Amino acid sequence: MADARLQRGFTLLEVMVALVIVALGLMAAFGQVNQTLTVASRLRDKTLAHWVAMNEMTRLRLLGEFPAIGSRSDDVDMARTTWRYTIKVVKTPVEALRRVDISIAFADQPDSVVTTLTGFLGRPAPTTPGTGPVAPADWNVLQSSQP
Repeated sequence: MADARLQRGFTLLEVMVALVIVALGLMAAFGQVNQTLTVASRLRDKTLAHWVAMNEMTRLRLLGEFPAIGSRSDDVDMARTTWRYTIKVVKTPVEALRRVDISIAFADQPDSVVTTLTGFLGRPAPTTPGTGPVAPADWNVLQSSQP
């Protein structure tokens, strides 16, 4: 009878050890999930900030003006977030070329830069009077002229 009573279940010590092992495993899993979410959030922020910087660089290139040396800042909205961009134009050894550094930060944390993009802008080529605009590219070159 004594042997049957000993075989009925787990002891309190065995249950406590099992609970400690499960708790440690859950804590490790929670830590990994938390780290994954933090990295994903940071990656999303860096991607959006890079898009903001690329948009500003493209805007500067499309303006076609030779930028003056100096810096300026402004805010822009993208993806339900307000971003602060700072454009710093620096002189280069080549007179007809300017280095442009665009730093992106959250508007409410302008000192904490998320990303920085560096590009170069050149002085537009002078147009000679009377030549008119450059003819557009012929995009139909690859089309076959045979029926």
